[in-house]
Amino acid sequence: MAKATLSLAKKENKQGEHHILVRMDITRTNRPQFKSPVTVKEEEFVDGEIFIPKRGKLNATYRESLMKKKTDIEAFVASLNAIIMSLPEEALTRKDILEVYEMVKSVNPSEISRTTIISQKREQTEANAELVKKLQDARRPSLLEFVQKRIEGMENGSIKRKGNNYSKGTLHTYKGFAVILESFCKEHPFEWNDINERLIDEFVLYMERYGYMKKTINKNLAVFSAMLNVAFKEGYKFKASILEHFPKLQINKEDMVVEIYLTNEELQALYDMELEGEDDRVRDVFLVGCYTSQRFSDYSRISAKNVTFHDGVGIITLVQQKTNTEVTIPILNDNLLRIFEKYNYNLPNIQNQRLNNKIKEILETLAETMPSLKHELPTKLTLDHQKKEQQNKETYKRNSHGEALIPRYKLATTHTARRTGITLMYLEKILDTYEMMSISGHKTESVFNDYIKISGIELATNIAKKVAKARKESEVKSLLLQQFESMTAEQLTNLLELSKNSATI
Repeated sequence: MAKATLSLAKKENKQGEHHILVRMDITRTNRPQFKSPVTVKEEEFVDGEIFIPKRGKLNATYRESLMKKKTDIEAFVASLNAIIMSLPEEALTRKDILEVYEMVKSVNPSEISRTTIISQKREQTEANAELVKKLQDARRPSLLEFVQKRIEGMENGSIKRKGNNYSKGTLHTYKGFAVILESFCKEHPFEWNDINERLIDEFVLYMERYGYMKKTINKNLAVFSAMLNVAFKEGYKFKASILEHFPKLQINKEDMVVEIYLTNEELQALYDMELEGEDDRVRDVFLVGCYTSQRFSDYSRISAKNVTFHDGVGIITLVQQKTNTEVTIPILNDNLLRIFEKYNYNLPNIQNQRLNNKIKEILETLAETMPSLKHELPTKLTLDHQKKEQQNKETYKRNSHGEALIPRYKLATTHTARRTGITLMYLEKILDTYEMMSISGHKTESVFNDYIKISGIELATNIAKKVAKARKESEVKSLLLQQFESMTAEQLTNLLELSKNSATI
């Protein structure tokens, strides 16, 4: 029931009386006001209600007239409330309520909900709501148009993420999803109300059929889910339960392209290569990535303004493009310092794809003197390599499981530099995880650990060496204890004096 608040109209009629105004508080934002047929003099209206004087012989008739006016205003409010409770939400406007009131003002409030006018008004409102919905649906953009419009806003800064602009890396991911969604929509046209679990499965099957990696599929599913969450909040209608049960594919080793890192020996051999021209510049920029553990988008643009010296220690400070994270990297390698000095701390400009192609050629040459780079690894082919194989532009050896066998030098990419830097930092066992993450710029340990490219064999070998070392140390301690136990007190005293003298030398 709506709350009623009474007040007096400002203008008075010829009899010097004012109409009582009734404001009905339906919701916080819907509070229409109505002029009742009841009129009173200003002095007869006190504290928001009609003032009834005490009984007396001289004012009985006057008091009865005020009592009737009070009954009439209560009936007016009751009628308004009965109408408000009977009408659908879409019809709770001042115009609709007045229209119904004029038709039913002589009807008892308890009977208003069963009147013909109320039934007609409900039917009319429902028909209007259905028409509005159809018009909205006809003008409403498709999911693809919604996604494209939103990406446009993310790109121009009109749509932000917690007050900040979206990073280039995030925009690249969203744009990639939009391209795949557009091609999917051509094969599988659908409307908003068609979005359900089956459609999502069809989207996954579509990506699998065209050879997308499971990692890429999961990334696109995450973007799909994010876009649908935004659309749902903006009132788009589809099966909302899928938002809580969005799929995520389980990824095994065989589902991924093998990712390599260069060993310290390979890295030094690459640094020592006699190269000229573009090969020389490509090698140097790639090595900067290895020695700084940064992404190509960051290590390729290091310049003099990023490098400073504090207490004789070189420091690289930059803001990572992908995540907008500021990182401070100490220059820990003399090779890195010499590369910077070679270019006066302003690295040459090399395009990503150019470096991607050239580093493979350089490492292939290096493989003649560094055979470890020729070692073939079983791997899943990227979408690009699959297309080249289908077009007979490239051929690959296969193992008994049908996996392509590719030499390590061919698996090197611009991102191999970052993996190399992070993996070698980890293997040195000098820095703790927090210190390593402060250099790489990772926010979570799980993502950081994913960059450490140590094979199961390497890990097992390290464990075996650690156990052997611990056992050897234990054997030495045991032997020393046996020797101490067999020594006399005089021999132990002499040994202690000898150790003190050695310490003072």
